[in-house]
Amino acid sequence: MRVKAHRERVRATPRSGGANAASRGFTLIEIMIVVLLASLMATAATVGFGAVRRGHLRSGASHIASALRASYVHALTTGRTTRLVMVVGSNRFWIEDTDDAHVLDTADPMHQGGAAGTTAEEAEIAARRAADNISNQRPRAPRAEFARPAGARYRERTLAEDVTIVRLYTEHAEEAREEGNGHVYFWSGGVGERAVVQLRGVSGEVYSVVLRPLTGHSQIVDRAVEPAAVDESQGTDQVEVDARDRDLQRAQ
Repeated sequence: MRVKAHRERVRATPRSGGANAASRGFTLIEIMIVVLLASLMATAATVGFGAVRRGHLRSGASHIASALRASYVHALTTGRTTRLVMVVGSNRFWIEDTDDAHVLDTADPMHQGGAAGTTAEEAEIAARRAADNISNQRPRAPRAEFARPAGARYRERTLAEDVTIVRLYTEHAEEAREEGNGHVYFWSGGVGERAVVQLRGVSGEVYSVVLRPLTGHSQIVDRAVEPAAVDESQGTDQVEVDARDRDLQRAQ
């Protein structure tokens, strides 16, 4: 009888070891869930941060396109030669204009149509070219004095800190500018020069802003592009006029 009673008491007593094992298993599952959630949150944060950076780059390209259009409209409405100044290698840009006669000449020693504002190295190169021109009795294009128009709308502007203007192609320059002040010019007749502006984000993505010179509108491309080669024998002016007419029809 005593043995039987002892066995019954053993059966009725809960086994603490089994409960602890179950408790340990449940805690392990919780840890796995926490780790999984943390991984998902980290992935989402990384993807979201990348999207923000791409958004900054896209927004920067839109700002440059708007500035090019504003420069075109300013030249058209005021009758003043206008240029958009961009500090290549930074995120800064602004608009300038002039009443002076201004001619863009690809053979100009300054490669700016006589406009002021060069680095010491460029000035030295310009001096040597100027000496060559003098010896060859070649006339120089006039030096125009540009200044920023009055008003808050013409103040210096900046893109997001993680966006940089890395390269500028213009019609009046033989090679792309990769540092220093670069200029895109517009004239009172409602025409600008062909230009491509490349912007880069901190992750290395590049966006390009391609200016249409006869309309002042720009195309934004999500890669690095260079200006298309111009074939003067193909009636380039008519092609540009047709493009402007198409843009006007779309705007209507």
